[in-house]
Amino acid sequence: MKKGDKIAAVLIIALIVVSAISVFLYKQHIKSSHHIASIKQDGKVIKTIDLDTIKEKQEIKVPYNGNHFNIIEVLPGKIRMKDADCPDKICVKTGWISEPGQSSVCLPHKLMITIEGKNAKVDQISS
Repeated sequence: MKKGDKIAAVLIIALIVVSAISVFLYKQHIKSSHHIASIKQDGKVIKTIDLDTIKEKQEIKVPYNGNHFNIIEVLPGKIRMKDADCPDKICVKTGWISEPGQSSVCLPHKLMITIEGKNAKVDQISS
């Protein structure tokens, strides 16, 4: 192995170590922030929930056009669309979401749940 190869190997290993440490610190920062679920229908926020303060299971029924519905289930630290009467049920198949940036969407009912980070300012539950 030549001198230049050794220097390149050391630099690559150092880059990998720095990258791994950065990812670890970022994940720790995300876990320490508040997780706010924002529920929107037709582009309007209908409810926000601080997932870090939820102590027991909650279910929220969201009607659409009088005849249709979505049922949202909330547990400590996570949220999902438990049931819906839309044809494809992709929103139900999405499952639990819990990290900032994740979302669950029901296009037929124009309903979206997104998880936001610590910058959102809400109490436990607000409408």
